[in-house]
Amino acid sequence: MSSMLKSIPLAFRMILRDPVNLLLALFPTLIALALYLLTITTVYRNSDRYVSMFRGYIYTADQATILAKLLTAVLIIFIFVLMSWTFVIVVGIIAAPFNSMLSSRIEKKLVQQTVNPDRKETLQKIGQGLGQTFKNELKKLIFIVIVAALAFILNLFPLFYPVGIFLVSVLLAVQFLDYSWSRHDLHFGACLKDTLLNIIPYSLTGFLFLLLVTVPIINAFIPALATSYYTVLWLHRQNKI
Repeated sequence: MSSMLKSIPLAFRMILRDPVNLLLALFPTLIALALYLLTITTVYRNSDRYVSMFRGYIYTADQATILAKLLTAVLIIFIFVLMSWTFVIVVGIIAAPFNSMLSSRIEKKLVQQTVNPDRKETLQKIGQGLGQTFKNELKKLIFIVIVAALAFILNLFPLFYPVGIFLVSVLLAVQFLDYSWSRHDLHFGACLKDTLLNIIPYSLTGFLFLLLVTVPIINAFIPALATSYYTVLWLHRQNKI
């Protein structure tokens, strides 16, 4: 259990004290923000089209303009609501290749292997490994969907709320542990064994991150922080550090 607490400050240090790791952590969040801002800007700039759409049904130009502005406002509010629900998912998808490299660099540093400090070469490696990374993410996504569906069904019954929360917490931990598992080519049986042997630390920390995901702004940095934390925790649990 002590490894759970020891891994927290070390996870922060591994990101904040390495400029390349910090870049890998921030880049996906910036990309996701840019996508949402682009969507909002596009909706706002096309408000004139909504005016012409309403003019076919409303005779007064002023009324059509007012309705178009209201529609624009509703769409922008809807995007913000959608953003609050999907931001972490979008960041997580974009961050997959970055998190894979981040996890690899953190492990190399902790086990005292040579780490390439060149940012340009690091980004090139991310590009070269995109195919394999997304292949791993697809396999992980199938597993996540199955467990998430089971958790959803259990949450329909109040008696099983704790079980549903437990499954979602473990599921969240597994998403980020998978970077270490994939890097060491662990087969499904070995991954399942690792999860069962460490079910308490994985579920407790998964629940903590689950709570943090609900906090605006902070949740934008959860994928990178969770990647760092579970890389450190996994190495602790495997007695590699």
